Amino acid sequence: MTKQKQIEILKSKIDKFPKFQLGNYPTPLYKTKNFNKSLGVKNLYIKRDDLSGLAFGGDGVRGLEFRIGDILDKKCDVFIDNENEDSENSRFNAAASIKAGIKYVIITNKDLDKKNNKGNYFLKKLMNVDIHKLNSIDDNEISTYTTKLKNNYLKKGLKPYISKEECFVQYSSIIGYISGAIELYYQLTNLESKKTKIFLIDGNSVLGMAMVNKFCKLNWEINSISPDSMCNSNIKNLNSYINNNISISKKLSEFLKLDLTLDKSDVNYDFDYSGCNYREPTQSSINSLKLLAKTESIFLDPIYTAKCMDGMIKYIKDNKYSDENNLIFIHSGGLPNLFTYSPDLIKS
Repeated sequence: MTKQKQIEILKSKIDKFPKFQLGNYPTPLYKTKNFNKSLGVKNLYIKRDDLSGLAFGGDGVRGLEFRIGDILDKKCDVFIDNENEDSENSRFNAAASIKAGIKYVIITNKDLDKKNNKGNYFLKKLMNVDIHKLNSIDDNEISTYTTKLKNNYLKKGLKPYISKEECFVQYSSIIGYISGAIELYYQLTNLESKKTKIFLIDGNSVLGMAMVNKFCKLNWEINSISPDSMCNSNIKNLNSYINNNISISKKLSEFLKLDLTLDKSDVNYDFDYSGCNYREPTQSSINSLKLLAKTESIFLDPIYTAKCMDGMIKYIKDNKYSDENNLIFIHSGGLPNLFTYSPDLIKS
């Protein structure tokens, strides 16, 4: 079966889900000029998902179109979420809920936020998000509070959608980037045929990209750069982390009725560019952020996309890629974080 036919099968699968339009698609695939020259490469492109259009843009908008579609399809009118109050994901959820006429509520732990937020948190306050700060990180206590809040809304005649109770919340994030990978496939058909190497920040978008790559036999190399090191995160073992991702993709394949199973060779997971702290930029990632800004006037998020760009630049400098490759960097957004970390960026 041809690649095009496989793409059409995937597209027909995801087109069956309810969808609420939020983004501006397709996002541009932009070939950098000055940046390429500074790195000594010819065929580097940036997929501008930061220009997707909702609340400063980002790749998360893709999955939200399906998530909000599911909420509306289930006739829910309150979206109760468990997120850090400075979370980029909750910024998207808040903005999308407003567009769809849904009340958005965050349940969070006030001790989780140690920085004076000037980005995501500020935008959510402007959007008048209902934030419930708890003094506990215990899952049972958070679950009890969520249930109590849910029952209060039910008594008011409203129908809540609880993110922790809906498996489709995670599925929608992956499905969103199945859609994104299909979009990228069509854009790459306009380029000279070369081996495609993709760099993106670790997350559900990686699984969506990998599933399209394998199902359609596209032969892309997918490099997932983590913003968090193995020793500082909840990821204590790389094999168990990869196996968990494989399990998630298998469940989604079954949900979509696809004959598809990922394996360890389908994604190159790299934890070497995170630095000492997940919430802090590294000097190297700051340098990468500034290089792109001064050569192309494109701005990265210091915690996520700058670390991913740092990884790609080091791969290039280590001569891992040649002019026979098309290098694709997925710019996943996160721009409000620039203002949160501006003191760190200015003094470096």
